[in-house]
Amino acid sequence: MTDAATPALFALNPALDRAAIAAALQENLLVQVEDFLDAGCAEALWEILARHTPFGLAWAGDGQPGGQHLRPEQLRRLSPEQKAAFGNAAASAAAGGRFAFLYGQYPLVEAYVQQWHPGHPLYQLLEEINAPPSLEFARAVSGHADIIKADAQATLYAGGHFLTDHDDLVEVEGRRLAYVLNLAKDWKPDWGGYLNFMDIKGNVVAGFMPRFNTLNLFLVPMRHNVGHVPPFAPLGRYAITGWYRNK
Repeated sequence: MTDAATPALFALNPALDRAAIAAALQENLLVQVEDFLDAGCAEALWEILARHTPFGLAWAGDGQPGGQHLRPEQLRRLSPEQKAAFGNAAASAAAGGRFAFLYGQYPLVEAYVQQWHPGHPLYQLLEEINAPPSLEFARAVSGHADIIKADAQATLYAGGHFLTDHDDLVEVEGRRLAYVLNLAKDWKPDWGGYLNFMDIKGNVVAGFMPRFNTLNLFLVPMRHNVGHVPPFAPLGRYAITGWYRNK
């Protein structure tokens, strides 16, 4: 557990208008919340992700919902040709209209339980996301009083990374409210990586820029993707993502 003297990493901005957030979710099923965390927390998280997090790789190359996940040390052992093969497989699946993704990942729950890196500050973050202030916020704005926990992963979308169209619905996992806490600094529109939402005809009805210290929330299920990040985009599309769940 986190020591009481340890600075918080997930302290919500006390100025948040929770009623307005809840109203937007009720009306539109999605909302973008700027200045979500205390400013010091957001800066600390960016530093952790940019300087102290060993990212592995998440990818799906044959349409499977769960995909595959390489731990950081596994990724380091791959040759350039092997790494390219993962990217080519994901791109081929996407070109064929199958569900696919490719991005840098540090899965917090798995890493926390197995203690991949004892004492890593992201383990503290996972505890705080599952603490009463966070869960009470999620229940209040979503209207899902049955939310009991949350999972989380740190993500890094670099050049060539993407996540194709899907709706997040996995009944056995009890996903209720999806969240994306963006921690990209000075991101530009031309660098891609937007969280896009689609209607039943495939039209993009909303596109959220990965703006620093901005939280994207949406009720599950909802069709969305993460737009392709072009090769010229710099490293830096960091985020903490996951779902608040009732199971």
